[in-house]
Amino acid sequence: MRFGAVPYLNSKPLLEGLAPLVLDTPARLVERYRAEELDVALLPVAAAEAEGLTRVGDLGIASEGRVESVLLFLRVPLEEVKSLSLDPASRTSRVLVQALLAERHGLRPRVLGAPAGEGKGPGEEAADAELVIGDAALVRAQGSEPRLDLSEEWRRHTGLPFVFAAWYGDRAAAPALSKAYERGALRIDAYVAAAGLDLPAEALHRYLSSSIRYRIGEREEQGLARFLETGRRLGLL
Repeated sequence: MRFGAVPYLNSKPLLEGLAPLVLDTPARLVERYRAEELDVALLPVAAAEAEGLTRVGDLGIASEGRVESVLLFLRVPLEEVKSLSLDPASRTSRVLVQALLAERHGLRPRVLGAPAGEGKGPGEEAADAELVIGDAALVRAQGSEPRLDLSEEWRRHTGLPFVFAAWYGDRAAAPALSKAYERGALRIDAYVAAAGLDLPAEALHRYLSSSIRYRIGEREEQGLARFLETGRRLGLL
């Protein structure tokens, strides 16, 4: 059985003992799964559900409220955002940010290639806001840049948790995935110690043990259904 998952800290408790294991960005994992390089993968729900892939078990990456690893950094006041840079590694979060800007804030910014404040060439426009995900967002969140936590925004908008990723593929992998999480849930301290991020240990421990939810229960399913309905209605999925 060939496994694939994201390389971010938040995936570590799901992966303990899984092998062979490929680590790649959400976007690349989708491509590798399509190419049949993987039998089961921790995939972004936006892409996997849109393609009707088979979900395996009830484990994934979800949150309710502030998560600190899926952030929209603002170069201008939110109400003045007219252009947006999307993290190329993302699939679900790029749909989420556009859905929230449209539904919660009445904004439909143009999507640009350059990150906020970083025009890539003469005459090329820099984005007013930039989506950043994963460990890079965790680190950058320690600064003072204005930002929106998209999980927190989703909770305020819908009252529901948000599901970012789940396992998809061969259902025969379900027992192995469950055992991996049972082992991983006992190793939070080890993941924090080995994280290699310039962040306080207590903040990382809180992130893995509280901010991230690994069980996709009834309320998470409701949040996922709401997200998929919203994305389809807005033409984002």
